Amino acid sequence: MISNFYSKTPKRIKLLILFIIIILIAYFVLRFLAIDLKEVPEEFLIARQEASIIASEIVAISSQSAGNFKEIARLDGEKKYNEALDLISQELERNKQAREKAIELSLQLEIMTNNLSQIFPSSASQIALGAITSETTLISRLITYNDYLNQLLEILGDKFLGNGNGDKIMELIEKINEEARAINELNDKFNEAMKEFDSN
Repeated sequence: MISNFYSKTPKRIKLLILFIIIILIAYFVLRFLAIDLKEVPEEFLIARQEASIIASEIVAISSQSAGNFKEIARLDGEKKYNEALDLISQELERNKQAREKAIELSLQLEIMTNNLSQIFPSSASQIALGAITSETTLISRLITYNDYLNQLLEILGDKFLGNGNGDKIMELIEKINEEARAINELNDKFNEAMKEFDSN
């Protein structure tokens, strides 16, 4: 009887029935087989983009500072103290910029954190949390970096003005370079986590 009914059904109705069955199957697969459609708030995406740009600028600032330390050491060896002091002034200004960038970055990370609960699936939210943790640690290392940098510049300034011997210079440069490496690595971790987030 059913086969008889089907054979008498117009072709258009058959196509419509087939189309409805396909839609129902697709709905079943999406709804019941747990294929998650990713949901990411617009605020999170904007803050993520801003955070990435700011972190890259912080990395660039720390890299430029590393190059200037070599130049300061060269000028110190050649007893060109005035030129070295000029570079120290530039580094103090750059250090101030880095602190400002750290504040900007923390604001973007706060926005990202506030939107974590709106990200689906939860696996993507966890990846995003890991990325945020890396950048938060980056800010912490940047604060330490800035502290060492201020100490170094103060000691160098005193030495060039004849008020000190600069015995802690090499130790501080080592510590600064270690923090700069950590900042680079943490920013790389953030970028890698965000790539995984995009593909999740």
